[in-house]
Amino acid sequence: MTYLVVGLDQRTFAPWHENIRADDVATARHMAFTRAASRGIELVVAAVIGPNLAVLTEPADAPARLSRVA
Repeated sequence: MTYLVVGLDQRTFAPWHENIRADDVATARHMAFTRAASRGIELVVAAVIGPNLAVLTEPADAPARLSRVA
């Protein structure tokens, strides 16, 4: 499935969006963080949008941004 992930760069507040092909919402978010980080963007996800413009939810414990601490 293709998801539209929208957010912003935490450092510059510049808008960010990209289409992500993934099996589920969590994977789409993770791929978005990875792609943005490879371009030097500290992504904060505002929404993951699926088919028919549905804004999709995730578990409440999913962070808006990935921590750098492993």
